[in-house]
Amino acid sequence: INKMIGFSGISKVVINYSHLKKAFDFLRLAGESGVEGIALFAGEQNGSDFQIKEVIIPKQKGYVLEQGLLYAVDGDELHRINVWLYNNNLDLIAQIHSHPGVAYHSDTDDRYPIVDTVGGISIVAPNFASNVTALTQCAIYRLSTYASWISLDKNGIKNLFVIN
Repeated sequence: INKMIGFSGISKVVINYSHLKKAFDFLRLAGESGVEGIALFAGEQNGSDFQIKEVIIPKQKGYVLEQGLLYAVDGDELHRINVWLYNNNLDLIAQIHSHPGVAYHSDTDDRYPIVDTVGGISIVAPNFASNVTALTQCAIYRLSTYASWISLDKNGIKNLFVIN
């Protein structure tokens, strides 16, 4: 994938509800321990559509700091995921992580995304994903060509995602 163009031409992301449920369930589980969690969505591009094929739950550590909560995925794990993606001919298009309260993209989220390809998607679930069953309950952002995250409104979310 050309990082400059990346996923900017993707207008539909097709995801099975079981993949969403797996991610939300993991975020809830992390939240029960009082920490944020992250999951990744990988799949294949076909024209302007992207089909999610796998949910990746990286090995991660949750931290409770004075400034707030933080999850960390180390370099070895990121390398392992990248090798797996390459070997399976899949690409990462989205990450989903939780916040303890309101869903928004923090400065840390802006600066240190795992998905850093233009057109990539960052989903933030509120309240550790408790009672979250739909993407429209989340804050969702896409990475622009100017390396800034653009917030999608509810219509933008509904137009981008097809859940089956």
